[in-house]
Amino acid sequence: MTVRILALVGAICSVSMVMAQAGTPLRGTFALQGGKARTTGYLIALPINGDTTTWKLDFWMTPQNGNTPLRAYDQEMTKLLHVIIVSDDFKTFIHAHPRFSPNGHFLLNQTLPAPGRYYVYSDGRPAGIGQQVFRFDLQAGKVTPVTMRDLSERNVVSRVDGYSVTLSSLSLRSGSEARIAIHITKDGKPATDIHPYLRALAHAVFLDASDLTYVHVHPVTLASPAGRNGMLMNGASAMGTASAAVYANDSAIVPPDMLLYVTVKEPGTYKLWFQFHGGTSLHVASFVLTTIL
Repeated sequence: MTVRILALVGAICSVSMVMAQAGTPLRGTFALQGGKARTTGYLIALPINGDTTTWKLDFWMTPQNGNTPLRAYDQEMTKLLHVIIVSDDFKTFIHAHPRFSPNGHFLLNQTLPAPGRYYVYSDGRPAGIGQQVFRFDLQAGKVTPVTMRDLSERNVVSRVDGYSVTLSSLSLRSGSEARIAIHITKDGKPATDIHPYLRALAHAVFLDASDLTYVHVHPVTLASPAGRNGMLMNGASAMGTASAAVYANDSAIVPPDMLLYVTVKEPGTYKLWFQFHGGTSLHVASFVLTTIL
């Protein structure tokens, strides 16, 4: 326990030392839990029109022993790069997708809800390399005091925008694949207006509250006992470990009962943001889970 507390303190204190200066290329910290860095990630962040909450973000990756931006990426859930932005207090969650330029740079104009510290994750799959995730620490506006991370959501039910999302468990075991059942209701009844988002049933992002490592997985439907290895409803197919049903489009109606398979490598406390498409809008339900050895 002492080691984990010291790690958390160190992670918080290190933010001020690696914070991006506007316009200066920032080299990312490899953040894919259990993965291996095979590239180097960079970000240039520039405020737009002097507004410290609206930023032009420029991401790219290079080979580890080279300087030229990589120009070939594989799509993951219809996108070449997923950008996840989380505020230092863990209360803000943003999932965005930059546009890709032929020179290998990904460009995104992003508005943040308020000045403060943010963790910016770039999640992409350079061709022939596989998933690479980098974390960048961005100070939007003047330096603010360190805030405590919100780890209060230790309830199996999260209520958001009229929906209730229920998890079967808030406990994980490090190094073992967990199987978490998810049930979504609306007005006290099973939700009937859930759609895919980016061709997946939903998206689940886990951050280790201590070292800020990252896991991004997608649920599968309960409709097939074959789970990830078989054909799923509506012609969707499964795609191997920690992946999801892929739907032809995002207009289908999908069931409110899902299974989330996830493996975390480290014991400790995790924040989960579960993003789903209900009705005509995107919603994010958040939870705090504990992982033991």
